[in-house]
Amino acid sequence: MANLLSDTINYVVPFCRYQRANIGTNNMPIIGIGCTVRNIILSAPFQWKWNRNTATPITLVAGQQDYSAVIADLGFIEKATVTDTDGKIYEIKEIYNSEPLAPSTTVGRPMALANQTGDATGYTFRLSPVPDKAYILNIVYQKVAVQFAAISDGWAPIPDYFSDVYNNLSLGYYMDSCQDPRGPQYISRGIAGLLARAQGLKDTDRLLFA
Repeated sequence: MANLLSDTINYVVPFCRYQRANIGTNNMPIIGIGCTVRNIILSAPFQWKWNRNTATPITLVAGQQDYSAVIADLGFIEKATVTDTDGKIYEIKEIYNSEPLAPSTTVGRPMALANQTGDATGYTFRLSPVPDKAYILNIVYQKVAVQFAAISDGWAPIPDYFSDVYNNLSLGYYMDSCQDPRGPQYISRGIAGLLARAQGLKDTDRLLFA
């Protein structure tokens, strides 16, 4: 059975003399803490195989730079490729999740992709150079973090073997809410466990995150 937010509550409250972690309105502060911790784990720069998805392929046409698509659970783009009519696949090396691309009249095989505008109801993706012919665009992405609504909600898709990460982070933030000076100690433990599992993370990303 997958771990629930209520399991995390059972873990953290003994550290603060059994003070209720959901004593406030709408089960605060633990609902807010759980959402914060989940956002940390599932946001960039972290990329997890259990949080990965592939978008429905997008057909590109010659001369069109912008394309609309609905990807309800898009967090951020990891990888993208274009496939030409001969079946040759080319990786798009430059991915922009936050920065836009300027309008262009340069035509060629797309080398850059930007999540230009939008939200879960619809995104606009911009390519540069502008496609010189027909391609199929394939996008691999990390799913957005689903927010906790109740203490009976599970930590999924975060696997149970990450329980030391989210329990220590939740404990640290909970201690902060109780004005317990030990809070940063447990936050550091959670971060250390998170970074230890983040295989392939660049050193610069580790330093920036830390």
